[in-house]
Amino acid sequence: MKMRFNTQDAFMQSMEESIQKNVSLAAYNTFRFAYHAEYFAIAETLDSLKKLLAWANHFNQTVTMIGGGSNLLISADVTGLVIINRLSGINAREHRGNLVSLTVAAGENWHQVVAFAVQEGWFGIENLALIPGTIGAAPVQNIGAYGVEIKDVLARVQVIDKTSGDVYWINARDCGFAYRDSYFKGKWKDKLLITSVELSLKKQADLLLSYGGLSDRIEGKPSLASVFKLVCDVRSEKLPDPTMLANSGSFFKNPIISQAIHSDLKVRFPNLVSFPFEDGFKLAAGWLIDQAGWKGKQYQGVGVYEKQALVLVNYSEENAEPLLELEAKIKQSIFELYGVELEREPVQLPLTPLIETGHVEATN
Repeated sequence: MKMRFNTQDAFMQSMEESIQKNVSLAAYNTFRFAYHAEYFAIAETLDSLKKLLAWANHFNQTVTMIGGGSNLLISADVTGLVIINRLSGINAREHRGNLVSLTVAAGENWHQVVAFAVQEGWFGIENLALIPGTIGAAPVQNIGAYGVEIKDVLARVQVIDKTSGDVYWINARDCGFAYRDSYFKGKWKDKLLITSVELSLKKQADLLLSYGGLSDRIEGKPSLASVFKLVCDVRSEKLPDPTMLANSGSFFKNPIISQAIHSDLKVRFPNLVSFPFEDGFKLAAGWLIDQAGWKGKQYQGVGVYEKQALVLVNYSEENAEPLLELEAKIKQSIFELYGVELEREPVQLPLTPLIETGHVEATN
């Protein structure tokens, strides 16, 4: 079923004026790879997004939705319509008792929302400071840092059905959240786009300092503001600013392995950095890559960041081929050394085409 509009010809003609052709995406991905979008538009309101999806459905065009472009690896020109998510707006409701509901449009910057919550004295997302990207992409990836994931504070998610244009809310418990995963990356990725989220924050709460050495670095009695500042400082020390050095943040997920494999690795590598996770263990991918000698290495205009081996950087390239080659070399090296397979964190575009038209993918 496709969305219907009165005076369809006039509508389609007006939409043509807001859609550009053959636009470089270098400014819309933090790796700054200069591939092009076949068709390109910016959605600043929910109504404009509905109209863009209607245009794409009418002309059987695939749709790619990009937010901040920070969890994205573009490796070729993107066919179909690329929509830049610029939906904006923040609304807060303080409830009786300890709860605050914060509803945020999907195009808002994640870190700026965290800073806003801290300024207002609301607890729950301070450990997630300085994570790049938009609000709308955060649930897709189930972003997390220092012991907190967005699923811990997410109440519900507003979505738009990309074919029918229907807009509705989904409770967080129904979104299939897991480590760096959700139904938005899986069974819903071709059907739904996130347009808004509702966070459940607290007016008073315990601060979580037991991850990443935060407790060792906090000075004096910890406060909401001091923890926020510390997280920003630590991340700034370890991770390059994408506006200064092109990168997509953490490039590899931390591998999850069984207890048996973990026991074997511990015998061979006594200093192995790992953490209990569900029925097994989570390894520190950055440690594995560092120990394999990759930190600071450069390769044909790209490289591994000198302060954090988990981050791949782009020094000078306009296309992704050298980065993909470096990724393959690192993966092979880690597998040969540890028998562990690394998995990429950023979404790669273009995706493998689907038989069904109107394919949609949301990225940071």
